[in-house]
Amino acid sequence: MYLSRLVLDSRRPQVRRDLGNVHQLHRSVLAAFPQAPDGVSARAHFGILYRVEPLANTPMFIRILVQSNIEPDWSFLPTTSLGPSPDERGNPAFRRVDEEYERIVPGMQLLFRLRANPTRTISDRTPGREDRLLGKRVALLREKEQLAWLARKGDQHGFHLLTTELNPEVSSVHAASQANERGWRPGRDGTDGAKLTFGAVLFNGCLEVSDGELFRAALANGIGSGKAFGFGLLSIANLTPSV
Repeated sequence: MYLSRLVLDSRRPQVRRDLGNVHQLHRSVLAAFPQAPDGVSARAHFGILYRVEPLANTPMFIRILVQSNIEPDWSFLPTTSLGPSPDERGNPAFRRVDEEYERIVPGMQLLFRLRANPTRTISDRTPGREDRLLGKRVALLREKEQLAWLARKGDQHGFHLLTTELNPEVSSVHAASQANERGWRPGRDGTDGAKLTFGAVLFNGCLEVSDGELFRAALANGIGSGKAFGFGLLSIANLTPSV
């Protein structure tokens, strides 16, 4: 498993084009990987997950973290699109993370960050809804709903959210709604096709691993929907050392 870090200059036209269209950014990320077998999703085949985030105190530069199960090749990126390296590792930079993931065991407490697309499906039994919404997936807008969504994902993926020391009923996780991500998928005739809109929520906080195998699968496969468009990458750091 590889984790890449790219720092891009958002003042450059190509970078602005990618940031303004989630489908175009998806294509640019995939350009670092070989052609997938026919009929197979390249994102799934190469285990590609990514997240875009600003660099602190430098609003003109953005960071993209990209996780994959093979080593990427970022040499196609024009040097004019790259920002300065924030450390001695260079830009772009990547490292192996699979050995770190293999050391994860139940009981470990970890800091985490997750940019996700929390949604729910409107059922036929939901009262007061217009017919056009029935069966549709809609974004969760309230923080309480967003945190409950993440808690349910934790039950599925081998972790639970930690609570504050002062109040065991209060989660130590913060959910910050962000601007919707938008774009469009080109039609087969070259015209604009389907419009794309994704609600974005950035989760930061602390969790405890309850099932190592399920949690490692979540790290590898991502959490929630919209994985092809910059959602689902779970980033972790040690909160307490393993024994």
